[in-house]
Amino acid sequence: MLGLTWFCLGVLTFVSIIVLVKLSKRFHLNWIAWGGLSIGISLILFCIAWSVSSTLEGEPRAASMGTIFFGFSGIILLSFTARYIGVKGEKIETPVIKPVPAKEEIVPKLSQTREQIISKPVKQYRASEKSNLGNAVSIGIKYFAYISLGIALIVSMTTGKKDYEAMVRNKFQHDTLTKINENPVVFQLGEKSTGPGNYVMMQEGQGYGGPFVLGIRIMEDTRIHEVIPLENRETPAFVKKIEDAKFREQFVGKLITDDYIVGVDVDAVTGATITCMAATESIRKGAHIAAIKGFKMKPEWKKVPWKFGPGEVLILVLFILAFIPKIYSKSPWKYVYMVASIVIVGFYLNASISIGSLSGLVMGYIPGIKDHIIWWVLTVGTVLGIIILGKNVYCFRICPFYWIEFLLNKISGVRLNLSPTIQKRSKFIVNFFLWFSLMTIFLSSHPALGAYEPFAMMFSLEGMGVQWYILPIALIGSFFVSSFWCRYFCPVGNTFTNMLRLRRNFLGLFKQKHTTKREVKDNISNEQKTTHKSGLIKSGWTHKLVSIIFIITALFVLGFFYQSIVSFFFPE
Repeated sequence: MLGLTWFCLGVLTFVSIIVLVKLSKRFHLNWIAWGGLSIGISLILFCIAWSVSSTLEGEPRAASMGTIFFGFSGIILLSFTARYIGVKGEKIETPVIKPVPAKEEIVPKLSQTREQIISKPVKQYRASEKSNLGNAVSIGIKYFAYISLGIALIVSMTTGKKDYEAMVRNKFQHDTLTKINENPVVFQLGEKSTGPGNYVMMQEGQGYGGPFVLGIRIMEDTRIHEVIPLENRETPAFVKKIEDAKFREQFVGKLITDDYIVGVDVDAVTGATITCMAATESIRKGAHIAAIKGFKMKPEWKKVPWKFGPGEVLILVLFILAFIPKIYSKSPWKYVYMVASIVIVGFYLNASISIGSLSGLVMGYIPGIKDHIIWWVLTVGTVLGIIILGKNVYCFRICPFYWIEFLLNKISGVRLNLSPTIQKRSKFIVNFFLWFSLMTIFLSSHPALGAYEPFAMMFSLEGMGVQWYILPIALIGSFFVSSFWCRYFCPVGNTFTNMLRLRRNFLGLFKQKHTTKREVKDNISNEQKTTHKSGLIKSGWTHKLVSIIFIITALFVLGFFYQSIVSFFFPE
């Protein structure tokens, strides 16, 4: 495989040289142009070599980072160089030989034959019949999608009772296990007569992307001896982050009467704060129940205060400002808001809304408001804004990934479009991905399993498998196409667009005029928001380039679903 890679790199190098030679025959290239083109092509070739070798070594993260750092540097450099040549480069004029105009032949117009006259209405009838059939199929698919999602949600909420005993037995296969309490569920490990009591208390929690189950191992010395993750449906990137930081180890040795308050006697992991708070809340609840019910101790610990720190204040301010059009649409406030969104929502808090958050809301996986004000403001606040006001204040305003796309497209200065064939089918494709994502989540009761967005990889550099390949290809697409991910692949934006459409249709039952011009302007969907900006470069090869990027992204998303389903049914 590595030999094939070197061969392909050789072919690409040869093709690059031919392109440079042809370009030099069309333009007078100075040393700046030659340097920019040579370095840009070299960076892209190095990026390909780096990414392929990292993939073959089983390091998708290194492959993704190589694509972003080297590949993007090369693309940006080539883009600026092309613009420089277009402005400064002198075109080499070639002599043009004007063809001798041929004499026009006068062809007499023949009257239409009887068959042609008859065939016109027949063709129109067939076209109308085909259109009606297409509309019927489209409506049938839409209702099938809604009905199947409803059935999957009902199945998810009525089945899947947790088998705590099987979870604990899987961890302690050689110990005697006895259930000694039902609510909360507590198991005794071993025989009590052989030594001090050894208990495992079951506690559930709700993270940012999904629920989890912890086993809290407590002995008769009234201390926690182990925190055991028994079932986890939280976002894998956040789980990996807290496991790498050994977050659970700080609870070992703590008394069950301690406070267990993040920021006081518990340290959170940066970039996974909400997951840490959710885990701490579960451990605190379990420890304090054990203290009161099991050991008959008096509650002397502090009450958990509302978590309202700098992060919560900043999110609340950004959310309120999202309702003011001047802030997010006019310079210089637009760029100030852009930086604030990327820095605060993206890198500082890593709190982007995912399809896992929205599906978890529907399934009842809702974290407590005391510790999770940020989740409530962003997720619940955005949903209520759509339902009550008919305004989507998250997409194109608060979402940090949109601003990353906006910045990349601003740097490139080009806005290409998909080929008309793929453009026509793009709406069906994005709806199919949303449907598949929700079906995966509902049937597995695992909100993070269908969340294929690259947000966590972008802002915390944590991801799983195929997700690492989705991130760079989405960023490359955004470099050439305005809001590439938002328009064609984002399940969150598509969900909000469908919610706005359903709201408009529902209100249409009571009004003749569905929306005013102002509402239409405010509620503009992802597709409408961007497609009115026509591409500045229009040609066949650009359509093909962007269409190839679109197809590759779609294949990686399908690969993510395959990876999720396999990992769910065949866990390691």
